[in-house]
Parts: sequence; C-alpha cells; structure tokens
Amino acid sequence: MVDRLEVGASDRVLDVGCGPGLAVAYAAGMSRSRVVGVDASATMVRLARRRNHAEVRDGRVEIRLADAARLPFPDGAFTRVGSMNSLQFWIEPDEGLRQLHRVLEPGGRVAMVLMARSDEQPGLHIPSWVEETVARMGSAGFVDLEVASRSFGGVLHRALVGIRPFAPTPKKQ
Repeated sequence: MVDRLEVGASDRVLDVGCGPGLAVAYAAGMSRSRVVGVDASATMVRLARRRNHAEVRDGRVEIRLADAARLPFPDGAFTRVGSMNSLQFWIEPDEGLRQLHRVLEPGGRVAMVLMARSDEQPGLHIPSWVEETVARMGSAGFVDLEVASRSFGGVLHRALVGIRPFAPTPKKQ
C-alpha cells in the first residue's frame, strides 16, 4: 500500500484500518511529515501504538481509534490515504470511501489494497467484485483509477489506486 501511494518525505499519510501498525511504521520511515493510523478496534490501536512507540513519543506518528465512515480530520488534511485489507470490515464502505476522498487534498493519491478471495480463479482477469469496488471509488469522487496485482506473503493482493481531482468530477447523467 505504501509503495503504491508513492510516499515521499513531505507527504502527510493516513492509514485507515491500520491494524497492528505495520504500514504506519513503513510510511513513517519514508515520510518526515505526519503519519496517522486509525482503526475501529481498540486492540489494534493498542498494538499499533506499541509497534510505533518511539515515533508516537517523538510526535511523528499518531494512532487513533476511529471508524472509516467518521474520520476525525479536516478536509484535505492528508496528501496520501490508504487502506490495506480493511474495506471488507467497514460497516459503511461507501461513506468510508467518501471520507477518504474528503480528508485527501486535491491532487492527493489513494490506495485501497484488497486480498484476493479464496474462491477466486487464478489468472489475469479482474474479478467483478474488484470492478465493483473501483466503481464505488469512482462514485466517491476518485479519478484515474488503476488496478495493480502483486503477490504479498504468498497471497495475491490488488491495489486500487486513484487521485482526488483538483476540480469536482461532473456527475454522469
């Protein structure tokens, strides 16, 4: 996810559904700016804080308890926003995607990483559930959407990457 976000030294990064904080730690190693992880699980927040203890203490990393559909950040607060293997747990996925769009600054990059389903047939085709997620991201306002596949830990993952445009995207009629 962090690689697909193309995190640079000045990027402000948000990881939604950060789990135990692995991607937060990786992003903090690339960005000299603000890196924030949020998760709806108090257990995951505790683990992420523990993993990133030194960076939290130094004020470079923040870990918060928050639901994707109710992100406690101002509009345009981040230049990079991502989520890895958490979308399927969001109670309100469409509202969560709108929230990601809202907290991402115009021109900012989003990456949603999703693990392949166990019933998925191997091959290069993009399954319908991935196409549906891309369409949901488009409905939330993201543009220039791409799907990239990569094996991670021996399991196929897909990164759905897009941009928050500088101007609102006109609605299709």
